[in-house]
Amino acid sequence: MATPRPWTVLPHDPWERLTDNVWSVSGALPGMALRRRMTAVKLADGRVVIHGAACLEEPAMRELEAWGEPGVLIVPNPFHRLDAHAWKARYPGITVLCAKDADAAVRQVVAVDGHFDAFPVDPKVTLTPLRGMNRRVPEAVLSAVAGDGRAALVFNDALFNHPHMPGFMGWVVKTMGSTGGPRITNLISLAGVSDRKALAEHYLSLAATPGLAFAVPGHGAVIDGDLKATLTQVAAG
Repeated sequence: MATPRPWTVLPHDPWERLTDNVWSVSGALPGMALRRRMTAVKLADGRVVIHGAACLEEPAMRELEAWGEPGVLIVPNPFHRLDAHAWKARYPGITVLCAKDADAAVRQVVAVDGHFDAFPVDPKVTLTPLRGMNRRVPEAVLSAVAGDGRAALVFNDALFNHPHMPGFMGWVVKTMGSTGGPRITNLISLAGVSDRKALAEHYLSLAATPGLAFAVPGHGAVIDGDLKATLTQVAAG
């Protein structure tokens, strides 16, 4: 097992309360210009699903704990496992889930309790494998419908919405196609997609989600507005 990180807090923004059952927060990555995003989704039983765990300052953690008990931890893909062990240490009873194809990599840092198919049955929240992704970057989309009918879709590396950044590193990630608006990056397209047609068709089906109000990327700002047009454009790209 790789040496686990302790509860190491990097700079982060406040929680964004998108709906009554979806919160999200953006924060820094160690040694990288890109920022990452963690999302919390409340289940009907009151437990909170943590997608893409990141360590937060204590006031933000207490805010989360007052909202609901972290009960399920989704490790979105083999590369987004940085703080999974720290969350498991803080919440020993949390259930850790990942893709079957990511199991070996995730187990290097934290014990795995099950795979995406073990996600709790819930009337408003689902976890669906994203079609067209390969075994190197297996991902799923987390869908949550709020009490007012608004829906949020939570992605990971299969959807970026990161702004361009200044400096040399900003130029590097721009050249890699990782910044500049809603997109599937060049790197993920080359290394993580096995069936582009299947992935495009899945995005088009997600674009038709009733009440769709938010698309939450793994990196960058939450997307709102005309999500049908945005996801259709991503599928076309």
